Amino acid sequence: MSTNRTDQTTELGCYLPMWDEANDEFHNGWLTYRTDDPFFVRLEIEDWPLTVAAPRIVLLDGLNGRAECLSKPDRTALRVQPSSDGAYVLLGITQGDLLLAVFRTPADVLARHLVSMHELVPEQEEMTWIDWDTVIASLTQA
Repeated sequence: MSTNRTDQTTELGCYLPMWDEANDEFHNGWLTYRTDDPFFVRLEIEDWPLTVAAPRIVLLDGLNGRAECLSKPDRTALRVQPSSDGAYVLLGITQGDLLLAVFRTPADVLARHLVSMHELVPEQEEMTWIDWDTVIASLTQA
């Protein structure tokens, strides 16, 4: 028996204090996680023109070592790694091979948000949250 959870969408918004590594300027950041898109997290940064979507596993892996998602040359992506002292996580915004900016955020704050995301949708249960009827319908309309 399988459980369909697609009719129970929950959105989790998380605040991230962020500093630009180039000039130490402070920015407000927000992570948005939706249970109907369980593999991805969206990052919005105050005064930044683009929203960056990245797999949540990249953020999790980036707490302990370098992790990144690949993107097409014209799409933004995220490179994540701990700072040298481990107190911060560095979030590099990339476009293809070009590093556009690097922001730092407290590692404990990001870790706490990731725990909340995994409480909503535990690892290995993501597939049960996807509305496959909608996915198939969008593919057949192309």
